[in-house]
Amino acid sequence: MTLRPAVTTDAADLSRLHAASFEDGWSKDDFVTWLARAEAMAIVGGECGTVAFGLALAAGADAELLTIAIDPAHRHAGWGRRILRALDAEALNRGLERWILEVARNNLPAIGLYKSSGFVEIGIRKAYYRVRGDRVDALVMSRRVGPEGGQDVA
Repeated sequence: MTLRPAVTTDAADLSRLHAASFEDGWSKDDFVTWLARAEAMAIVGGECGTVAFGLALAAGADAELLTIAIDPAHRHAGWGRRILRALDAEALNRGLERWILEVARNNLPAIGLYKSSGFVEIGIRKAYYRVRGDRVDALVMSRRVGPEGGQDVA
């Protein structure tokens, strides 16, 4: 499982993976814009091509996880956890203190990953996501930046 920092030339692959994972997938141009930001932290993974990625932003002392997407054919192979750990190492390297994220209440695989990585729920955003024409609440989750053993929240 090879991981490396994402660059703007990865934007088309990231858009493809995001569209395969989310109803409102982001465009190539969206990813070019995100990746060009100095506060962006992005990791791609794959052996023969890009099969997974994660994107986060440094926001003050916080690391805000924007998205993790994995090619459907490569799910349940540990990519999400590896991406999250690599992003965490980068956040720690940048001196960030706390992770914050939103996840759709019905995205049980992602919630399982985050809970098993030490994230705890700190709030709910009602009807935050649009999923198949309906609205779904977002769970707001957090934990400290650093190895998964240090899982206290702000």
